[in-house]
Amino acid sequence: MPGIFALMLHSHIPYCRKSGVWPAGEEWLFEAMNETYIPLLRSLRSLYYDGIRPRTMIGLVPILMEQLADEYMKDRFCEYMEDKIRRARADIDRFRSDPAKQRVAHYWLERFEANYSAFTSDFHRDILGTLKWLQDEHVIEVVTSAATHGFLPLLENDSAVFAQIRIGVETYRSYFGCSPRGFWLPECAYRPEQFSDRDKRMRKGIDEWLLGEGIEYFFIESVGIMRASFVENLHQEAGPNLFRGYKLPSGVCVFGRNEATGKQVWSPETGYPGDPYYLEFHQKDPESGLHYTRVTGKDNKQVYDPEKASQRVEEHARHFAGLVSDIIDNAGTGVAEPVIVSPYDCELFGHWWHEGVDWLEKVYRELAAEDTAALRSLSEYLDQYRDDLSTITMEPSTWGLNSDYTVWLNPEHGWIWPYINSCSVKMEQILAQVRPSDERGERIIRQMARELLLMQGSDWPFLLFTTQAKEYANQRFHHHHQRFQKLIWAAQDLGDHKRLSETELSRIEDVDCPWQDLDWNIFQRRE
Repeated sequence: MPGIFALMLHSHIPYCRKSGVWPAGEEWLFEAMNETYIPLLRSLRSLYYDGIRPRTMIGLVPILMEQLADEYMKDRFCEYMEDKIRRARADIDRFRSDPAKQRVAHYWLERFEANYSAFTSDFHRDILGTLKWLQDEHVIEVVTSAATHGFLPLLENDSAVFAQIRIGVETYRSYFGCSPRGFWLPECAYRPEQFSDRDKRMRKGIDEWLLGEGIEYFFIESVGIMRASFVENLHQEAGPNLFRGYKLPSGVCVFGRNEATGKQVWSPETGYPGDPYYLEFHQKDPESGLHYTRVTGKDNKQVYDPEKASQRVEEHARHFAGLVSDIIDNAGTGVAEPVIVSPYDCELFGHWWHEGVDWLEKVYRELAAEDTAALRSLSEYLDQYRDDLSTITMEPSTWGLNSDYTVWLNPEHGWIWPYINSCSVKMEQILAQVRPSDERGERIIRQMARELLLMQGSDWPFLLFTTQAKEYANQRFHHHHQRFQKLIWAAQDLGDHKRLSETELSRIEDVDCPWQDLDWNIFQRRE
């Protein structure tokens, strides 16, 4: 029986506009654009023109959409690419006596120029518009997420959960001209219905809030499915498995991550990115900042060879296509076509694993040439099999350490959540007490909502936990919190203009300006 291969690429960059450059800040986005998003779009266009529609699901967090659409960020990206091209040209001259490195410098120059040309000429500086075209042509399916990648289970106010999801759906509609069917839970963090000791009432499960916004399905870590319990077992299964989708009592459907395909890419021991012929991500040239070595031990790394790396991409693509076929052959689900759900961070491909985008394209070409695995999105799967899905209930889970909330809530940085949740309460209180009567008042309340959303991003506790950019994350969180506090003070008496000067308000708006028409009413208290 043939099966379905459903690949999901989760794309997310935290808000970084005018908040630093390197090693943390705007270059997060520029690196992702140059190394992942633009190469991926080029590959998808190539597949489309060759008659292959991979039906890749690409998840976009709304705060990323806002940055990709921002003209300031587009201009800054052009400056970034022009600098990259200059560096590659300088290295070509600098490595005249080192032919191996000079070949790599030529490789970088060609790649940078091709990506820059694609961005300006093929995509007309409009990555979102290009994604929309690919979706309209049934090449991909775009999936939305929570507004700023907020860690939904730890938001104690329903207004915060609702706002994150509602803005996620509305932002998607504004850029793609239709409603999203799928939703990426930030960090795959799920929480069922629960009792609130603070409010003395039952709170809706995350899926119930998704249902209210018309979402049909979301993704979960494999453990979420494997530990689930049946409410209705239509196929007399011994237990839920990862080759099917399932319904929750709300009616929203859920799909678990296939572990075998995940390990083949993620595992540091057996994953493809650790191949010694692939580009070494962590080592840069001290003068130009470009990469020139391959993954070869800890010391004395050898010079990168793009041609040999390309050969390994071909071999790994064939291996992965064979793995998909083997998984399908041994799925044994009996009724519906087995579905292999493979979600990854999009930025893994191209950024962390330089050859990853080329590998993806070749995997699709391999699978398209065979008849073992159909390439479909999960929306298409549901269109065919929704009525055959059993119903389950799930416990809390994430795709982080221990499959629980450890990464985002632990003794070292658990202090962050009282700040976030108390600010949500303050937002509700202000909206219950104050109604702005002029444009300035509207601006203050709207900016409060922006700062609250940016404060809620799961990136700050994540970076505090991993210590990758600990001080930056600490500063960014406190900056948003401090701005929120200034705005709260001004909102408590909108008639007293001395509480917040026009200069200070304009400065805050200039830095933190996503969602120009943000409706602050959606932050009102909800029961």
